[in-house]
Amino acid sequence: MAIRKRKVARKSAPARRRRTAAKAAPRRRRTTRKKGLLSEFFNPAQTSGAAKVLLSGAVGGLGAGLLNKVLPATTSVEMRAVYTLGAGFFTSTAFKLPNVGAGMAAVAVRDLLTSKGLLAEDASYADEMDSLPMVLNENEAMFLQESGDLFLAEDDYSYDVGYFPAGFGGM
Repeated sequence: MAIRKRKVARKSAPARRRRTAAKAAPRRRRTTRKKGLLSEFFNPAQTSGAAKVLLSGAVGGLGAGLLNKVLPATTSVEMRAVYTLGAGFFTSTAFKLPNVGAGMAAVAVRDLLTSKGLLAEDASYADEMDSLPMVLNENEAMFLQESGDLFLAEDDYSYDVGYFPAGFGGM
């Protein structure tokens, strides 16, 4: 036979006391000033993240410059750009430094575009004085009249235009 457990008499719960409703503490109002315009655009975490990306891109540019120093002088500019692009890709994937690789690739693409003449840094748009009208050349001013005036007084143009041979007003 199994031993029976004795029933334990339960004690009744003590009578609850009534509490008087306590007044809630007055909430403090928080006064805030309007922030400046720059603080709405930037926060410290964003600024430090941007600085890290910028510096790692600069390190990539420095690495590309060092790679160009290491490559032989007989290497063409196009091949140097290809090698630098490859090094940037390798840096991005193998070392898991995408910003450094992007800096290296930027230097490579800039060098490639400059060698092909697509950045127009050495363009001479109006360097030659021959491309300017003679009236604008220094010390070679040609007057449109023999008297030295720059007006077209000898030729009386009547502003003839297309279908209106007598000018704009007369018919």
